[in-house]
Amino acid sequence: MRWMLLAPGLLAAACWNQGEEPPGEPVGEFEATGLMVEQSCGGAIPAADPLDLAFELRVEAGGRAFWRRQGGSTFAGIQDGDEYTFTVSQSWMVIEPDRRRNYVGCSVTQRDTFSFVVEQLDSTEEEQTEPEEESGADAGATPALLTLSGSQTTEIIPLSGADCTPAVAAAGGPFLSLPCRVEYVLTGSGIAAE
Repeated sequence: MRWMLLAPGLLAAACWNQGEEPPGEPVGEFEATGLMVEQSCGGAIPAADPLDLAFELRVEAGGRAFWRRQGGSTFAGIQDGDEYTFTVSQSWMVIEPDRRRNYVGCSVTQRDTFSFVVEQLDSTEEEQTEPEEESGADAGATPALLTLSGSQTTEIIPLSGADCTPAVAAAGGPFLSLPCRVEYVLTGSGIAAE
């Protein structure tokens, strides 16, 4: 059997190229760390632990949101209050069909979901400890600090009618199981755009 693993990365499909200015108004720049809480796919899906993300977040009127990894592409999603969700789906072939053996092949859909809540840190403690001479008009405005919490998941699900039995490790394939899932719990912080 011929394997067609694409080694897909997390959130692999892009909407805008690196050189283009993404749409929307900036919300802030973030650094987040993801701790793996599930990995049922095995070596078929490379998954770092921990997962480190550095990205910019932007929004448009009407609830559209955009995030761009530093040095990477931009992805579109939705904003609902303080919650942001980005989902990318793609289908790919793991094992090609073989008509001579009457084998239909194994194709899967990969769905990556990046969902998180952004909240502004309470600045009352910072204001109480700020020296009086710096609180005048000459002092530069301190950017608001933000927190981020959420999850990043990758789900691999066989397409209807596919036979993915040979793709599972018990049959010599690259997947620990199918369907399978990789999940991270994310925490991070950011600086609000001015």
